[in-house]
Amino acid sequence: MARPKSGEYEASALGRIERAFWLLLERIGFSNMTMKLLAQQAEINRNTLYYHYANLQEIASAAFQNVINDEISSTFLDFLLAPPADIGSVWSEMQLSARIYKIHLYAKSDSPLLRAMLKESILQRWFQKLGIQEEFLSSGDLLQLDYIVNGLIGIMGNPAVITTPPLLVSFTQSPIGQAAIQTMLLLSKQQRDSST
Repeated sequence: MARPKSGEYEASALGRIERAFWLLLERIGFSNMTMKLLAQQAEINRNTLYYHYANLQEIASAAFQNVINDEISSTFLDFLLAPPADIGSVWSEMQLSARIYKIHLYAKSDSPLLRAMLKESILQRWFQKLGIQEEFLSSGDLLQLDYIVNGLIGIMGNPAVITTPPLLVSFTQSPIGQAAIQTMLLLSKQQRDSST
């Protein structure tokens, strides 16, 4: 049997590491995960694991970046800003349920690191999508955004949202959901108006 080429082996090892990471995150959580457990779950030796990653934080960051790409972020933000009437069919069409479930694992995590990664990602993508420049936001604006994003992460971490996607629509249509969306849109409008 021919030995795999170096690139093929690395891709295979990286894929196994990432699959093992998601499996352990779901089963035991980030705070109980170790490099040793991860290597065992991926069925690789620890030297191979440390060749690719220095620590669990690097693995968590790489796994997250592979899940939360721009297309998914944009679709999800469009969904939050203007939810469709028929969420069931849209949810299926988006074919994001597996990726959204992985984001859910970060949102429900007991790890401040994973929640901070998710929070930063949401904020940066909102800023980009709505044309908001963070450096021009006041302390009060940032406080409101912190409240909104932490609330959204709480919702995304709630198991009921994964099993019953229409709950997302009901939230966006609720008074507090509408206020959150309007706050984001208002900040965007204020920055557009001040730049003209």
